[in-house]
Amino acid sequence: MTSYTFLTVHRTSPDAMAAALADVVGVTAAEVDVAEDSDGHRDWTAAVLCHFTDLDGDLALAWDVHVSAGVEPAPPAEAEAARRLAARLGTTVLHPAAGVRPSAYWAATPDGTSTRARVLDGDTDGNTRPVLIVHAVEKPVGPLPGARVERIREAGQDG
Repeated sequence: MTSYTFLTVHRTSPDAMAAALADVVGVTAAEVDVAEDSDGHRDWTAAVLCHFTDLDGDLALAWDVHVSAGVEPAPPAEAEAARRLAARLGTTVLHPAAGVRPSAYWAATPDGTSTRARVLDGDTDGNTRPVLIVHAVEKPVGPLPGARVERIREAGQDG
């Protein structure tokens, strides 16, 4: 099984998420099940399962994606999948960087650029949704104007 973790800057409909994941993984949209974490109605036999959670702060959605081991050809690596999703959906897609720091991410933009990013938990101030802030990026990312542009050393070299 292949698993992906993505964070997206823009909110995308479940149908658009399913179509984009189908393109990235190489299955039909009918073989992709996308649902909010709280939704108990799932097709557990789908080739691709995607659970999403609404976020507040700089990021709109967290995606937890699982691709069945039977999918052929093999799905792309997480970095490539993030680049393809960004291009397909027209939004910046973040994925975790290798390493021990949970704040280390790579940001893939719709134009094909990848840059390191540092993501921090924000102040919830009573919000029921998780709040994530993109604290810094190594290259400017248009939809993240509040992120500082600086060298980020904690990210792995897998972007």
